[in-house]
Amino acid sequence: MPNTSPKKPWRKILYDKQDYPDNYVDPAVFLKELKRNTQLKKITLWEAYLGANLFLQEFTVVVLFLIIYYYIVSKLVRPWFILHATNSVSLVGFLFYRLKNRCNTIKETVGRDVRTILTFVVFGQLFSPVLHTLTDTISTDTIYTTTFFMMLVHLIFFDYGVSAALVSNSLSLSAAMFASICLASRLSSANEAFVFLTISTQAFVLFPILRKQIGNSVILTVILVLAELYFLLEISLSISVLYFLALIFIETCPVLFVVCHKYRDNIHGPWDEAVVNVKFK
Repeated sequence: MPNTSPKKPWRKILYDKQDYPDNYVDPAVFLKELKRNTQLKKITLWEAYLGANLFLQEFTVVVLFLIIYYYIVSKLVRPWFILHATNSVSLVGFLFYRLKNRCNTIKETVGRDVRTILTFVVFGQLFSPVLHTLTDTISTDTIYTTTFFMMLVHLIFFDYGVSAALVSNSLSLSAAMFASICLASRLSSANEAFVFLTISTQAFVLFPILRKQIGNSVILTVILVLAELYFLLEISLSISVLYFLALIFIETCPVLFVVCHKYRDNIHGPWDEAVVNVKFK
């Protein structure tokens, strides 16, 4: 006579013999531990805009740097005039930075900074003729293509204040400086190359340090965008339109992110791998 006694309820154990296969899971029990979006952080539209503003600031720095190159190589303005203008801005930024970071005495700070500037000027003047002719034999089209990709690498790996494996300050800075050396070979003299590389150092080495002190300033971004639109309109209307469309795309991304973020569905449950949390003293 067959055994018609009901099965015992399934239990999530392996040390006891049950009337169920080893890979059996009770559907009712399985979905009880289902959790959705346990670590989801809601991001407002303004927070998304502030995040995009960090990228937009560095993008405007790259564009402004390329505008300066065009003005120098086209002889639209004297290189030393641009250098004096950027030095004035750097001096204001230097004073602002030192006022916010009073870690040493004024005498020690000024002495160290003056030595750094003199070292840069001396070695810059010595190596400018070498750097000016370093990529002289390479065609201009290749130089411009390389510059485009190096600036793209610079923007991708730049430190926007987010801890990620993709961030690499050394790679980002190296790509920007390599692009600067490539463009310097298209200039007419070693003095112009020295001016251009000095501006490159101010844009990609000194300005990020100052920007960390200023913070995520929307006003600074607006000033840079308006200045670049003015200079681009002097160069070409089509380039100005492309730049404006790029700005619209960058500013649209936060809206798309916030809209798509609410559809995120991250589920957790008993199927996840076990994680051992052990605190060592």
